[in-house]
Amino acid sequence: MEEKLRRTPLAILMASLWLCPGHAAAESEKILPTITVSSSSERPELTPENARNPFRTPKSSTVHTQVITREEIEQLRPRDVFELLNSATGVIATQSSRKGFSGLTIRGDSQFRWIIDGAYLQPTMASRIMKSLPVSAIEEIKIVRGASTLTMGPMAGSASPGGAPVDGFVVIRTRKPARDEVQLRAAVESNDTTQANVWAGKAFGQDEASGKGYVAGLLSYAENGSPDELLDNGASYNVDRQTTGGLLKGGFQWGGWLIDVMAYKDDGEFQIPNANSHGTGNAGWYMDPSRTDVYSMTGSKAWGGIHTTLFSLSRSVSKQAFWTANTAAGPYTSRQNDNEVTHLNLRHNIDIGNTRLTAGGDYMHWDAPNGQQYYEGIQREEKTKSWFVQAEQGLFDNKLSLDASYRRDQVHVVHGLDYYTGGNQPPGGVNSPLIYSNRTLPSATFFSLGASWAFFDQWRLSGRYGQSSQATTGLNPRPGVELTDDSQRKWEIGVEGHVTRWLNPSLNYFRRSVENEKFLNGYTYLANNNSTQTCRTGIIPSSGAFAPKSSATMTPCYDQQDTLRGGVELVLTGAFAERSFYRFGLTHFTTLENTLATTPRNIVDLSFSHGMGSFTLSGAIKHVASYQGSSSDVRAYLGGYTRYDLGLGYEFKLAGAPVRATLYGRNLTNEKYETSNGVQDVGRVFGLETTVSF
Repeated sequence: MEEKLRRTPLAILMASLWLCPGHAAAESEKILPTITVSSSSERPELTPENARNPFRTPKSSTVHTQVITREEIEQLRPRDVFELLNSATGVIATQSSRKGFSGLTIRGDSQFRWIIDGAYLQPTMASRIMKSLPVSAIEEIKIVRGASTLTMGPMAGSASPGGAPVDGFVVIRTRKPARDEVQLRAAVESNDTTQANVWAGKAFGQDEASGKGYVAGLLSYAENGSPDELLDNGASYNVDRQTTGGLLKGGFQWGGWLIDVMAYKDDGEFQIPNANSHGTGNAGWYMDPSRTDVYSMTGSKAWGGIHTTLFSLSRSVSKQAFWTANTAAGPYTSRQNDNEVTHLNLRHNIDIGNTRLTAGGDYMHWDAPNGQQYYEGIQREEKTKSWFVQAEQGLFDNKLSLDASYRRDQVHVVHGLDYYTGGNQPPGGVNSPLIYSNRTLPSATFFSLGASWAFFDQWRLSGRYGQSSQATTGLNPRPGVELTDDSQRKWEIGVEGHVTRWLNPSLNYFRRSVENEKFLNGYTYLANNNSTQTCRTGIIPSSGAFAPKSSATMTPCYDQQDTLRGGVELVLTGAFAERSFYRFGLTHFTTLENTLATTPRNIVDLSFSHGMGSFTLSGAIKHVASYQGSSSDVRAYLGGYTRYDLGLGYEFKLAGAPVRATLYGRNLTNEKYETSNGVQDVGRVFGLETTVSF
């Protein structure tokens, strides 16, 4: 990454569309609708109650989930998936200066899993893939919180045996054309940022009886640079990035079969953010190259009016060279970070009247042959086998809906180590007893109950309870400390309804109680004086005898404590004109026991779009209250910011094709807020985007 990232000729060619004001003036009197693509309403299999919907959740979870549609994506113009999710209610997108890369907290929870077109991604590789996935490829994102579903994939903490159970899923569905369509998109931003995408889709056939299908594809290029200014310690931001990617999809529906196939590839390089004076990680680390392959096949077979079988089979591979150094001047050394995941999900629905029974299972094989994260050189390999059952019952003309789910995951560690051990190499090096093979862990169990009651016209009351338990006994984070089993309980109750077209409220109460939750309790490293500093907490010196000899070998160690997090969430949505809508969300934590340091008390979000003839004004506001950010480092001070984004779009026709050009700004007040200790936002960004549809 020593050379400046080169621009693609395609991006420059597409950006030249902005140089055609004459065409805009000639067509300005023609009022065009907002440019969108096919919505789920055009796909019956994705309606909430359809047995063929692979992404459905029980009716009782509707008020506890959030869906971001293609139209909202185009109005928000996010740079990547994490920036898009940061606009969601109760969500904070985070980034790290070390090896964790981007992440999410949702209502304070952080153990989420990603699914893209049925492909279940291993968590330590998911953030790297999602950071590169072009948002132009996405049709919908569904945020599934808590125990809303136990059928989507393994809930055990993959890569951290005995660790925190999965808190929910982020389900991404890529675009699937309902008609022939082409869309071109180009964007240029400050900080040397360029994005260019070409999307095309073609549909075949008319109905399932005679057979119908589609093919679609996307090509993308994206790059961004670092701000010219430096951090307060003289280090650069170190956030340059370049990615070229492509996605290909196809599918058919005939004879009761519905099949979708997807292939995604990307190739690029990216820097890992440096931290300011109260953070760690100022050596200009980077990934080069970074390559991803994701393949998935999802489908269903309707066997008549009662039986439906659904399946997904996926393979994801991530290969990255991780370059580190003690100082930005080098010398740099490379460590290979590779991940391979194969996942199969199979389930069968039986529908009899208002009763639906579901049973199925998962198989997942994860292999990191050359190590992962802080444990480079130690192979990690796990095989997870799971089974689950779910029952849903509608009563009183389906005004009352009840559901119950049970899941059991068992992890077999083929090659691994006790996850909560400190040190780049456990005590004893490669011969340590903490490195083991062929160890089957006790089963992790998950259970949930839900109820939903339509008590009034367009009003619904919902409640859910979920519990999980995972065996941790016997794991040793450091000499003299043994971790014990953890268990988690979650309660949610909410009401949602309709008052007027412009006011649709929902109010939720949530509570999460965990016994023996594991938390970061410091770092173990080899100091300059050759002493081993075990689980050192607080301020780690940057120089002197007790400073790390190499920051690349600093590794976390853990402890446990009981935690309790609870609060309320208010969401208001509405449309006050034909092309005007808004969404307001407030997440307020009323109870924070042993989580105060890592959870802001208040999170507020507002997004809106307002059409005015050929113009569309859109924007987003995000407020996160200040909080310490780390229970092990008193220097952390995160949040405490309000971010404002605003855009003005103009719609016209160019040679008969609908065009939208948008001038926008992100973080208009230039807040240099932090979402991880020492890692600053780049501040104010201005951009210009054009989309053309055919």
